[in-house]
Amino acid sequence: MITIKNILKKISLIVNKYFFKKNNSLPLLIIKKDNNDEIIKEYKSIEDAIADIESDPNVSVEKIEILKASLIKLKNRTSIKIKDGEIIK
Repeated sequence: MITIKNILKKISLIVNKYFFKKNNSLPLLIIKKDNNDEIIKEYKSIEDAIADIESDPNVSVEKIEILKASLIKLKNRTSIKIKDGEIIK
């Protein structure tokens, strides 16, 4: 016997499948803060962005390490809070 609960469950699965797809490979944009700079770089992943930033002589090793640590924190969470560019707990 088909119940209303089963029908609603199937409808919910269909809606979630077609309307709420998770895209795990969203592009990442890096935009420079200075208004005079019109350079915008687009990367396929955060790892690609970090690899490019590591080759930039203007970025300190300390900042790169903070970025890598932040990436590890982000991968282990479902939501985050950011204040002044820093991930807060």
